[in-house]
Amino acid sequence: MNEPSRKLVSPSGKGKETMYVLLAALVVSITCAALIFINQKQAQIAALADFQIRAFSDLNENELAIFNGLYTAAVEINEIHDEEAEWLTIAQLEDELMPPFTKDASWKKNGRFSWTRSLRPSGTIDIALYTGHPEKGQKTGSFILLFLHDHNQQLTNERTEPSHAPYEIWFHPSADKTAPEITTDQGFISAGWKEVIAYSGEDEIKKIKG
Repeated sequence: MNEPSRKLVSPSGKGKETMYVLLAALVVSITCAALIFINQKQAQIAALADFQIRAFSDLNENELAIFNGLYTAAVEINEIHDEEAEWLTIAQLEDELMPPFTKDASWKKNGRFSWTRSLRPSGTIDIALYTGHPEKGQKTGSFILLFLHDHNQQLTNERTEPSHAPYEIWFHPSADKTAPEITTDQGFISAGWKEVIAYSGEDEIKKIKG
């Protein structure tokens, strides 16, 4: 009985398929590396002005907790003012259990701040300052949550960029620093206050760059 013949059949591509796969993997790797590098460049944090500080690197733990509370409270205070044309009092903020105004365990831990509200309307500009000082002996500076509303601009139909942010947070390393008499950026800067900027993470960077 004749044994069946055997014949070795070489691949038609002669190994080119493997080379193509390796080449494609190399292209993908180079593309990914390039995109990562570009994204890192785009994610660089914009430089701060001389009168600004970063919340997450320039404040201590207790100060950062106060800042976070003010940053969150500012949104609600601002919205209520837009709806009711009134600035919440300190008593109302305490009743709403809104940090850092409410006197809870966090309030005790982070300096036992006492807060005052000051209204300084100027023409069409509605100005409110919430100034906070820690209890004597606490290693925490002073804070001001500043609101500036231009009602004249709100009544017009012109879609122009606001000349000033609706609210800002300012910090002074002194625990008993009073609010400046002149409620302008230059007034705050001359008195030694620093505007606190929340530069932290991709979301904040996007918010800054627009």
